[in-house]
Amino acid sequence: MAAKKDIPIHHRTKKRTEFGPTTRRIGHFLLKLIGWRLVGKHPGVDKCVIACAPHTSNWDFPLTFIAAMALGLPSVFMIKDTAFWWPFGVFLRWLGGIPINRRSPVGIVDQMVQIMEESPKIYVILTPEGTRKNVEFWKLGFYRIANRAGVPVLFGIMNYREKWIGVADLFHTTGDLESDWKEISDKFEGYVGMTPKYRPQEVQSTRFTARKRPEAQMAE
Repeated sequence: MAAKKDIPIHHRTKKRTEFGPTTRRIGHFLLKLIGWRLVGKHPGVDKCVIACAPHTSNWDFPLTFIAAMALGLPSVFMIKDTAFWWPFGVFLRWLGGIPINRRSPVGIVDQMVQIMEESPKIYVILTPEGTRKNVEFWKLGFYRIANRAGVPVLFGIMNYREKWIGVADLFHTTGDLESDWKEISDKFEGYVGMTPKYRPQEVQSTRFTARKRPEAQMAE
């Protein structure tokens, strides 16, 4: 029997690869029913990290899941392990939930990168703010996972004031965090008037993989 520490964090999580037409129609219907508008479209890639912000309400999760249904993005999502109490935890795993122990984050990025590399089709949702509380800094897990796995980031954006939810264009990391972050900040400033920041000390011991944007590769 494998030791508990060797069991992957996603071992009981339902990992779907498709949302059919009926599921997408249900997603559109539910958004319309609650008076919300969907913005954006399916990114047209088989893998990406979906970084959702701002994260301010308990309603963020059901709204995000419904929007993912409408967009045809059958995602897995990272959520704090304390939410996986029985029997609700069984339901969360069926939806695609992956329990994250914030008190011991060792190896989470490695495991998420491995999941993405081993899966022919997967979309991973996480919240860079990490909490519903008002925070000054974003966590860089979404950037690390995307950069190491060589997949793009899709920014999921919620606007409670105007009641719309959706996705922006795909963003490809280059490994130059400072340059990439300016572009990320500009996106969120334009969409919801927020300017995300990260802790400088969080990247002091991190080496990112240098990558070229797809448009730069096509120009060569």
